[in-house]
Amino acid sequence: MAFAFCLLGQEPGRGRLEKAYELLRAGALEGARGEFEAGLEGEPGNMGARLDYGYLLLRMGETERGREEMERVMKAKPEDERLAMEYAYLAYETGRRAEAFTLFLRLSVQGRDEGLKREAGERLARIDGELQAGIARWREAVRRTPESYSVHEELGRLLEERNAWVEAGEEYREAYRLKPDKKRLLLDIARVEEEALRPDYGHAALIAASRGGPAMVAEEAREKMPGRYPYVYEFEMAIRMDPLNVELRRELGFLLLKMGREKEAVGVFEGVLRLAPEDALATAQLAFLRVKRGVVAVDTGLTAVEELATKSLEKGYLKDALKYLQQLHEANPEDAATTLRLGWTYNMLKLDREAVKCFDLARRSGDGKVAGEAERAYRNLAPSLRPVRVTAWMLPFYSRRWRETFGYGQVKAEFRTPLRGVRPYVSARLIGDLGRGRGLTGPAGQAAPGALSESAVVLGAGLVTERKRGWMAWGEAGGSWQYFAKKFAMPTIRSDYRGGVNYAKAWGAANLGSEGGWFGASTFDGVFLSRFGNNTLFYGQNRVGWHVGGAPVQVYVNLNLTGDVLRTDWANFAEVGPGVRWKAPGMPAGLYLFADAVYGRHLVRGGTRDRRYIDVRAGVWYAFTY
Repeated sequence: MAFAFCLLGQEPGRGRLEKAYELLRAGALEGARGEFEAGLEGEPGNMGARLDYGYLLLRMGETERGREEMERVMKAKPEDERLAMEYAYLAYETGRRAEAFTLFLRLSVQGRDEGLKREAGERLARIDGELQAGIARWREAVRRTPESYSVHEELGRLLEERNAWVEAGEEYREAYRLKPDKKRLLLDIARVEEEALRPDYGHAALIAASRGGPAMVAEEAREKMPGRYPYVYEFEMAIRMDPLNVELRRELGFLLLKMGREKEAVGVFEGVLRLAPEDALATAQLAFLRVKRGVVAVDTGLTAVEELATKSLEKGYLKDALKYLQQLHEANPEDAATTLRLGWTYNMLKLDREAVKCFDLARRSGDGKVAGEAERAYRNLAPSLRPVRVTAWMLPFYSRRWRETFGYGQVKAEFRTPLRGVRPYVSARLIGDLGRGRGLTGPAGQAAPGALSESAVVLGAGLVTERKRGWMAWGEAGGSWQYFAKKFAMPTIRSDYRGGVNYAKAWGAANLGSEGGWFGASTFDGVFLSRFGNNTLFYGQNRVGWHVGGAPVQVYVNLNLTGDVLRTDWANFAEVGPGVRWKAPGMPAGLYLFADAVYGRHLVRGGTRDRRYIDVRAGVWYAFTY
């Protein structure tokens, strides 16, 4: 059975090759090509078929691909001198003359077939005569026009074709000296140096080509380099070969710094600036090194680095700014303002652990403004890195319309997991009022809807996503305990499923701790609530106003819109009106007072309440995170 399976596995390849030969005899070259390719996938070691496939490609004008197939066969059958002779002719005709010269030379010396040996010798003599004449002409051209890079390049190619590797390398190097922007010459240098058995020089040329050149040349050079980072002496050889390569010199400077060879690094960076006086990285690094070594005044050197850091931040070059700020921080770790800027840069680069360390240092500063900003940044960021993040908020407020005090609040513990972007949590919510037990009524006996007060504590567990571009999502399952339920002959404990999305965005001086000016803020919530007939509610709250400069007071206009999927009368309304938020002296962070006066209109008819209403609300908001 195994033998039968083997035959079945080989049959498709053999059958396709037979079909290829049938099509080839019929003159259907394109069809034969497809069958050859399919058949050789099944029988890659069939060198006879592969050679015929190579001849077919040559007939179809695909000379290079045909040559590649012939080369594979020749390497698999090194004893086939006739094939080597054919390949030598093809290589010569397709521009690979150095390879052809080598094959003719080998066959003329080592050939076993006397006829082939004599033919190879005659062909070699003819090629060598042509090359010698060409080399003589171009040497004369070099003598007349020694500053022409193209003359040296052409002479180098003729010498390479004659296998004069060392002399070819000399001509290529001279051509590159005269035309340093033609980086492909470095690949020529690398090629002939390898053939001349001088791999160090070849590797140096590849290093130079892989830095600071056109993308295609750099990529080709990297593909040919060994899989390790270059040594210092190799960088130095590459610089001697490509002395105008700024990127190459700069990289050597940073390598020397990592090795603790600062004195040598200074010399390298000075060389960079002689070639490129505007090079920002070299300027900053050299200024920092000179400060450390006492060559220039500390203020002068650090000022230069600080200017570069500021410019990099303004232009959005965060990685460059990070390097400069790290240098400034190392030089003066007591500078809280720099430490704070470093923290913000880490934060923008998503390096939050490093950012928290900087904010923690900066919040201990004697500068009140810096310390305050760092404290707020630390409080906002540090909890996200803890294994458990606890957040709590409370919103008690009085409503003139309902003549009642409502209370909302939540305590939530979120847990970090290896799963990025999502956190499990447990929470306890309070949704209540002071008068529910008495039967909450408003003007003219209007009953308040259940959405305002469930008189319940809701315990739940769920998942919440991280906020991205203002959006986050959450969902939970749990149960609610209604503490006034028995009075109304209702179930005390019910299952409770909730979930939704939230969007929040602020513009301008929306934070009460900011310096003042115009601001705007919008929040949007879509919430599914199983407790209200599996209804989904939508809330949109917007504020536009003015933050009084020098005082934590905001005056604004509210524009609120609420709706639901079931189109209930109490859950569809719009509100507009003025409001104010302020912080009294001595209030803790996260706490403020507010008062709003709004005109509202219900958008769906129903119930006994008036469609239009005026409400005055005042209360306290307090939130903190640990």
